[in-house]
Amino acid sequence: MGGKPKKTDLTEGPIFKPMLAFLLPMIGSSLFQQLYNTVDFIFIGNLLDTAAAAGVGASSTLISCEIGMFSGIAVGTSVVIAQAVGARDRIRAEKALHTSLLFGLTAGTLLMLACLFLARPILLLLNTPRECMEDAVVYMRIYSLSLPFMVFYNMGSGTQRAYGDSRTPFRILAVCGVFNVAADAFFLLVIPLGVAGVAIATFLSQVLSAILSAASLHRQESPVRFSWKKLRLDRRILSDVLRVGLPSGIQTVLITFSNIIIQFYINAYGETAVAAFATYYKVENFIYFPIVGFGQAATTFAGQNTGAGKYRRVEKGTLIAAVTGAVLTFLLASVILIFRETVFGWFMKNEEVVADALLIAGISFPFYWIYPLLEIYGGALRGMGYSMESMVTILASMCGLRIALLAIASAKFHSISALAAVYPVTWATAAVLFMVQFAVIIRRKKNVGKNMEMRLSRERLGLRSEE
Repeated sequence: MGGKPKKTDLTEGPIFKPMLAFLLPMIGSSLFQQLYNTVDFIFIGNLLDTAAAAGVGASSTLISCEIGMFSGIAVGTSVVIAQAVGARDRIRAEKALHTSLLFGLTAGTLLMLACLFLARPILLLLNTPRECMEDAVVYMRIYSLSLPFMVFYNMGSGTQRAYGDSRTPFRILAVCGVFNVAADAFFLLVIPLGVAGVAIATFLSQVLSAILSAASLHRQESPVRFSWKKLRLDRRILSDVLRVGLPSGIQTVLITFSNIIIQFYINAYGETAVAAFATYYKVENFIYFPIVGFGQAATTFAGQNTGAGKYRRVEKGTLIAAVTGAVLTFLLASVILIFRETVFGWFMKNEEVVADALLIAGISFPFYWIYPLLEIYGGALRGMGYSMESMVTILASMCGLRIALLAIASAKFHSISALAAVYPVTWATAAVLFMVQFAVIIRRKKNVGKNMEMRLSRERLGLRSEE
């Protein structure tokens, strides 16, 4: 992607305007990343049958679990590099990039092989309806081929965002999003391959994103430059990356795990319910993925300023991001609810499926403004290096509490609306826990900073009196 990458220093000057300039391309990147699966589903929902849509929906949650751990490791990479950038340590930043890439590519390849062989047994364990089993297996196996390329792109884009360049990942995903649309049309209309065709289109798009990411990081102008010759493991840096990345990855997997349990219950309602939740998730992601952009921005902002030792700035920037994120999410969710029949109709023509999807949205969307709070404060904690605390919070609220409420709701009400109501309750619980944790930790950090400043002042006064 041509042109010199623009590095944004988030440790100096005003907060809102630079953060907004950094954030907007990240939101765009999140939306284009969502475009991969969304376009697949639009084509499937309009050109193929309900079984095909249910097959993609049944495998999508599992695919999210596959990539969750590596997304977490990418977060660890981003945090270590952001802190190195804040401390002006380029050598450590480059070591973190190459160590993470080598580890991620190796593990991603192994997971890809496991998914190719275990797709059917896992989907059987999830109680996937027989009508959509074959489509689900085909989609999952082909999609899994993209794992190593997905890992490379996530590591590369995380590195670029860590040093303040959010525009290059956006441009890459914009190109790949357009390519994905064209490939979907080709493999469904020109060469009608069905579910396999849309999976192949997504695979090719992920390959392209990895190639473009490698090329952009290899440029001489890149603040953290990639080279195949530098791919080696630095054990100390890998330990730092995994210290942040593993809890973050486990956190993502735990959330997905709770969603898999929900998927198990949904599957028991048959293919219409499966397709309804799959349709809902596709629309929901247009709200969710911009929120992910806010969380990533909070992580980078907190990481750079933690490296620079500026905790008051971390506190102020996180609050600005949280208020902005909550307001924008409320507005976006409201717009979708106003035009809900039209929006959901883009993804699915089956009226029964759309009716169930609208029911789910009517329950969860009015409360979606809560979600940015947990994503942003959790992201800030990870940027400061408190990834384990973030994981424990998610374990308690988004996994433990969600599963318990799910069991109660299913046993007592046995309805799709009861399952949907579980989500807002767990969002609110996680948001409160994250905000309390952040307040306690940031107060402690500021007190340490005050004590250090007072000690240095006394030392300076002592030296002057001696003179």
